[in-house]
Amino acid sequence: MTAMSPTASTSSATVATAATVRDDGKPAGRPTADRSAPLVFVYCLNILSCFAVVLLHTTLPVYGPTPTHLWMRMVGLQALAIFAVPIFFMISGMNLLGYRDRYSTETFFRKRLWRVGRAILLGSVVCYLLYGLFSSSFYGTDSFIGKFGIVDFVKRFLTNQINDTYWFFYSIIYLYVLTPVLSLVVRNRRCVEYMLALTALVAVVFPLAERFHLAPAYVNTLFGWPLFSSISLLYFLAGYYFHVYWKPVRHQAALAGTVFVLCVIGMTWMGLRSNEYGHAGAYDSYYAGITSPLCVLQTLALFLLFQSFEPKLRNISAKAMQWLKLVSGASLGVYLFHILVINWIHPDILSRVLGKLSSLPFLKAVVVYVAVAVAVMAGRWLIARAKRLCHSRAAD
Repeated sequence: MTAMSPTASTSSATVATAATVRDDGKPAGRPTADRSAPLVFVYCLNILSCFAVVLLHTTLPVYGPTPTHLWMRMVGLQALAIFAVPIFFMISGMNLLGYRDRYSTETFFRKRLWRVGRAILLGSVVCYLLYGLFSSSFYGTDSFIGKFGIVDFVKRFLTNQINDTYWFFYSIIYLYVLTPVLSLVVRNRRCVEYMLALTALVAVVFPLAERFHLAPAYVNTLFGWPLFSSISLLYFLAGYYFHVYWKPVRHQAALAGTVFVLCVIGMTWMGLRSNEYGHAGAYDSYYAGITSPLCVLQTLALFLLFQSFEPKLRNISAKAMQWLKLVSGASLGVYLFHILVINWIHPDILSRVLGKLSSLPFLKAVVVYVAVAVAVMAGRWLIARAKRLCHSRAAD
């Protein structure tokens, strides 16, 4: 995503040239951006992460632990796909933290807030209308019955109680507010590394230590730093850092791929173990969650893996590139509306198919993703077509 949502950011992904950094960490030259060269690996990551979001939501029954093979597979699929939103944060940080080389802070806020605000408002209105008017046709909409109205909408919108999968948008707005300051910090590699280290300590290491019985009282007073407790900030900064300052290492693809696989295995095993292999009362999502150290490593490894593919990806045909852009461009729409399809229980052909796929959550994710992506692309084509007709008639 360009900087905002899981999808729109890729369309403006650009190549940045890392600044030369002196031994004291101060850049001898500022990173620059070449907006004429889109990064192909970002389109790929955008598509993959959007599908991973859908997969996370077709495996939601994992939150009701049962000692079955299906539940265990869902734990593994959650571990496999948990990188989804962290990758979106990384892509956003990569694309946005160097905005000063392209436009002013005023333009940045106007572009970003309009984009994310429009998306979350549109999605929330559509979901609220469907949930409120057709409550019996969707799972989990009992709380909307008898409360439908503008006041209820506003209350739910301000507290993310319409479609809680939109938490990403609320988090990204926070990062947008910080971006004018962070955009100055990231000009110095040492400063970025310092902030990454502090955020990793407060947002990752301390929660892990608490899992091993470190009393929160020992760290909350001394290290109660709200800024650095944001895991989204860690991914946001890491995206820019690994794009601009990272120097590729030998066998980077093989190393990154290995780390990714080991992290998936580790999160799956720890997830099964912490939930007593399905016998636990409530699901413990920490080890396959975005604050888990294994998830952090998994996300960074996946980013570096696809980053290392960039030279080869640039050799794909123009037709393949066109399709990548098209599918990537549909990601925001898929993110906004896929949960409606997953939760839809109307006795329709698609619903019956999805019901039969409940025991095959990965295949169900494929069906949902393809169905929503096609609908979004068709909608975008119709809107573009209508605009062209309006312009041509106005010209006449």
